[in-house]
Amino acid sequence: MSRLPKLALALIALSSIVVAGSCAGSSGTPTPPPITDPQEVVTRAIASATAIQSLHVKIEVSGKVNAGSLGGASGSLLSGNVDLTGTTVEGDVDIAKQAADLKLAVPALLGTTGEVVVVDGYVYTQISLSSSKFSKSKLSDTTGLALPSPGALASGAISDQIASLRKSLDDAGVVATLKPTAKVDGKDAYDISYSLPLDKINTLLGAAGGSATAGMTLDSAAVEIWVYMDDLRPAKLEVKGSSSTLGNLDVVVTLTRYNQAVTINAPAPSNIATS
Repeated sequence: MSRLPKLALALIALSSIVVAGSCAGSSGTPTPPPITDPQEVVTRAIASATAIQSLHVKIEVSGKVNAGSLGGASGSLLSGNVDLTGTTVEGDVDIAKQAADLKLAVPALLGTTGEVVVVDGYVYTQISLSSSKFSKSKLSDTTGLALPSPGALASGAISDQIASLRKSLDDAGVVATLKPTAKVDGKDAYDISYSLPLDKINTLLGAAGGSATAGMTLDSAAVEIWVYMDDLRPAKLEVKGSSSTLGNLDVVVTLTRYNQAVTINAPAPSNIATS
């Protein structure tokens, strides 16, 4: 698929405001005492951002969307309500080396699978519907695809941006609640849920303009994040939303294997399409 449904774009925009500052690493310090302020959990995570070197990410999508909201991405392959259950993106990201290997599966789209490899300044993309081989392009020429560098994560500008976003949350009336301790990947984790003022969110979506949010109205929305208690690394994010015209989506992002050794190689030359 070349782009996401409108509802997915709206949910991603919504969740990026809530959790953009949560994707930080660990400082390697001993386990701190329990934190009772949910905002403090996020603040501590931001402060340890410089320690991220690598991680494993898994994105799981479920729910049904109206095929019309897919626009040109669906072509004539889909119609009616499309069940996205089983859609996944999973793989390793090496931030230190600006590399990644992510595999895609979209069962609803004729069993589509794919893979994106970023390594040595190049992007290799393979989608089963179009080709069995990878296309190759320069990372610098790939619009919308970039990996944060350790230097960027350490930048004070990141903290300034997060502070600004958190102020916007407060101004919009978003309330964070710390729930009972949960388990993620077998480890204790802080569980923080956010109450979202739908009227203000829909106003922001309407004011955003552009085809991605045109006519978008959310009937319900929920954001919840989990942060590992022992090292204050982000553990999981779940974003839910529904719209009477577009359908409903549930997106779960789970982050594990922080700072473990990662080996990412380019596809073999025989698996790369000639231009």
